[in-house]
Amino acid sequence: MSTTTEALARVPLFRDLPRKSLERLEKFVRPRNFRAGDVIFREGEEGVGFFLITDGKVEVSRGGVSIASLGPDEFFGEMALLDNHRRSATVTAVSDTQCLAIMRADFLAELRNGPDLAIELLAVMSRRVRELDERLSHS
Repeated sequence: MSTTTEALARVPLFRDLPRKSLERLEKFVRPRNFRAGDVIFREGEEGVGFFLITDGKVEVSRGGVSIASLGPDEFFGEMALLDNHRRSATVTAVSDTQCLAIMRADFLAELRNGPDLAIELLAVMSRRVRELDERLSHS
């Protein structure tokens, strides 16, 4: 398994996908580099992709208030792969940062070309909703 495939396998949305599906996703992963201070995306912008940090650090802010700091092996923007909502936060590179990116258009094209991947993702999402429901019912 390549390092990109291994990195994708650590993302909760992709974690339970078969290796073959992860390798399919890997084909359209794009490396993206940002300099310290670069705004990767702004709150309110159209969500066009998902980013997995391989090196560096980013700050996530909402309404100008910092809400999270993310580093290597952490990710952001994953819901942009699945819906067409606006970004809920601004993400800024704190240091020079390298990411693996999956653009929504590429992801949707792959789902259309190989519906088995969509079915696998639906099963993963259903399992996650079921687990959340179970946790909430025991709270």
